[in-house]
Amino acid sequence: MTTTAPIRRSAFTLIELLTVIAIIAILMGLLFPAIGTIKESARKTQAKNDVTNIVAAVKQYYTEYGKYPPLVEGVATSTDDKDTAVGEKDAGGIADNNALFNTLRSIPEGINTNPDYKYNPRRIVFFEGKAATDPTNPRAGFTDTQDATKKGCFFDPWGKQYCVVIDTNYDNVIKLDEQYNDFGSTNAPRVGVGAFSLGKDSKLGTKGDKTYRKGTTNSDDVISWQ
Repeated sequence: MTTTAPIRRSAFTLIELLTVIAIIAILMGLLFPAIGTIKESARKTQAKNDVTNIVAAVKQYYTEYGKYPPLVEGVATSTDDKDTAVGEKDAGGIADNNALFNTLRSIPEGINTNPDYKYNPRRIVFFEGKAATDPTNPRAGFTDTQDATKKGCFFDPWGKQYCVVIDTNYDNVIKLDEQYNDFGSTNAPRVGVGAFSLGKDSKLGTKGDKTYRKGTTNSDDVISWQ
């Protein structure tokens, strides 16, 4: 008489299944903060590249035309002790940054018209950048669509306009008294143009204290002159 051995079926027990789920949850909990850190590091790197490229574009314009590009209509130079800044108003900007970038990108809009290409008549493209994915909540790019609230403005990865300060009185320093306590007149950067991002907290300095460096700790702002 031949007997057939019973077929044994392998399967997860409920306890084993719950254990696997718990391990996966723990691993995901450990992984998500690391992903967030990597993304934030990438945003800072992008912002640093952007402010560096902005400064380079303004310098190239100066080399080509023998003067700095105007930031707003009627303010090409300054005779007082203040320099001109554009970008976020909370960071001392007297206007949005789109006028500057229309000129640097050779776009005949805003102050760069009347006649066409008024401030860039040679139509040289000094700066290039991608369009923001969502023009209604712009980050990391230009708001180039017609229905954008701030058409032509350049935004950092956290959703704030890049701020640009130009030595409009041509004394070879940029005055940052309205921006940073530690980069005021006595410690003004000896450069012709500076660009910066307000960083992750979207405020000047650390949580709006207008101080870039405290001891050995820097704020999350991304600046071009250091």
